[in-house]
Amino acid sequence: MHKFFALILVLSLGLNSYLLFELKALNSLLEEAKSQRLLDNGGELDITQDESGAFNENISSDNQEKDNTNNNAENKALQQQIVQANEAPENMSGDELFNLLQDLQKQQNYNDLVLPLRAYLKLYPSDYRAWLIEADLILHTEPLSTAIAFYYELLDKNLPEGEEEKVKSIIQVNTSKVIQQLSGDTAWDLLATFIEPLLQIDPLNSRYIIGLAKAYGKQGQVNLMENALAALPYDDSRAQKLRSSIYNPKTQDEQTLADEPEARMETASVSKRKIPVFGNGQQFFVQAKIDRYRRTFLIDTGASTTAISHALFIKLPTRDKEFVGRFNVQTAGGSIEAPLYRLSAVTIGEIKMNNVSVIVLPEESFRSNFKGLLGMNVLRNFDFRFDPENQKMSLFER
Repeated sequence: MHKFFALILVLSLGLNSYLLFELKALNSLLEEAKSQRLLDNGGELDITQDESGAFNENISSDNQEKDNTNNNAENKALQQQIVQANEAPENMSGDELFNLLQDLQKQQNYNDLVLPLRAYLKLYPSDYRAWLIEADLILHTEPLSTAIAFYYELLDKNLPEGEEEKVKSIIQVNTSKVIQQLSGDTAWDLLATFIEPLLQIDPLNSRYIIGLAKAYGKQGQVNLMENALAALPYDDSRAQKLRSSIYNPKTQDEQTLADEPEARMETASVSKRKIPVFGNGQQFFVQAKIDRYRRTFLIDTGASTTAISHALFIKLPTRDKEFVGRFNVQTAGGSIEAPLYRLSAVTIGEIKMNNVSVIVLPEESFRSNFKGLLGMNVLRNFDFRFDPENQKMSLFER
């Protein structure tokens, strides 16, 4: 009996030794495989295989936790710098204070940038680098015409030659982009408001003259159009072309259809794609899709530019919206300053429109039953038909 138990003990020890050896060998192979995959991925290991998934999930979680900890520490340090810059900027070195300005500008944290920038300029009023940061701040927080005017002021200061060319380029790029965008949107009221102060600064700029004259002419203000064009020779080809388009449109019918949405209501064709419209006879609405979000929009033929709520805007991906500038716009509650963005696409029914300008308005600008206003920059893509007897509106693809 003792010999039997001794034999069992020997066999058990042998089996345990064998299993332990095999386990070490397996772990070695796994470590070798992970190392090879680490090299193959250029030092970034993202394993999703069953045998190591749990391990890597822990690593990912650990890395995420470390990243969050680092970000929190950096944000805390940045906030401490902001407080110090606001309360005692003289206790910071010039480099420390300027680096803070650069960090805030890079993060587009314009709210926290204001006071440290003011403090820096008080200590170092001749630092052109701070002037440029101030210009960028104004560009993102004040009406675009105000920002462009500030860039013009910088050209009168002692800027290095390379920086002066950059400022000229910023003026050129932004004004050209806005004139083109607003002209394409037929937002003639916004275009006139934008150009008027700039023409006072640069009265011989032909782009401003033609742009403002066109904005006046398209609104039927021909006297103001002629006053603007007086700065150019009467035989200027661009001026003559503009006059011809205003005074001698191709046909009266075409001009009416282009400029008067009420007239288009009578010309819509039922053979075209129809957009579902609902309403109560006084107000009409459609469903619009922006990115993956569907919202109710009020049809507003009196608005030149489409408007969306800030709540919807912040949900949209950054890649799908491009900042154009801030403008003074008229709303039901009066004149307010609001940012204009260009969205990559807006879909009404089955009709998709690209590069659509929208004004972003505060939530209180809209009622609970709609979250946007569909302006003429979108509605010009459609024909209208109104049934007065039944108080119904139909919207068709043009």
